[in-house]
Amino acid sequence: VVKFSPEGKVLMTLGKPGVRGNPPEALTDPTDVVTDPRNGDVYVAESHMDVTDPHLVGHISVFDKTGKFLRTIGKTGTGPGEFRTPHALEFDSTGRLIVADRHNHRIQILTKEGGFLREYDDFGRISGLAIDKNDVIYTADSESTEKVHPGWLRGIRIGSLKDGRVTMFIPAHKTDSPDGAMGEGIAIDAAGNLYTAEAQLRGVTKYVKN
Repeated sequence: VVKFSPEGKVLMTLGKPGVRGNPPEALTDPTDVVTDPRNGDVYVAESHMDVTDPHLVGHISVFDKTGKFLRTIGKTGTGPGEFRTPHALEFDSTGRLIVADRHNHRIQILTKEGGFLREYDDFGRISGLAIDKNDVIYTADSESTEKVHPGWLRGIRIGSLKDGRVTMFIPAHKTDSPDGAMGEGIAIDAAGNLYTAEAQLRGVTKYVKN
């Protein structure tokens, strides 16, 4: 993980390039990073290993704003507070940590210290997530197929963090693949427009709010 100034100057590095391992010396295939808006602590989601690997790593490493290692949240598994490919992280308006636990097909809601609060399983196989000021959550499911997540479609699911209910679904782009294509990263701007980072289509899609 590399921290840059607005001008592109490297300010801090966490882990060692090309080296897998445990913090604080190294990290394992980080998938996302988010900072606590209240104190600047840095949360790093790990990892992007093959989920069938017997040595699969699934946890979140936490550092303070100076790079000092503080703690590890969770472990590999399927239970509460356990992860298989935690692929995206965000904080909601109350300071809770929201985790897209992709291979477990769920969102987990934790305290920032790592305590399990609840989970939602109606948002698919989530690669990316964004949260607006009203705690509406926007999730990008780029992975669901009949083989890996039967009965689910790729697309964007929108709902509330208050009750976990999905209120809108935007289907995937039509392609030569029967499953279509959907972005992995997702963001929302001040006007409510959505943007998805399209790995398969090699571009960015903007969805305009009606």
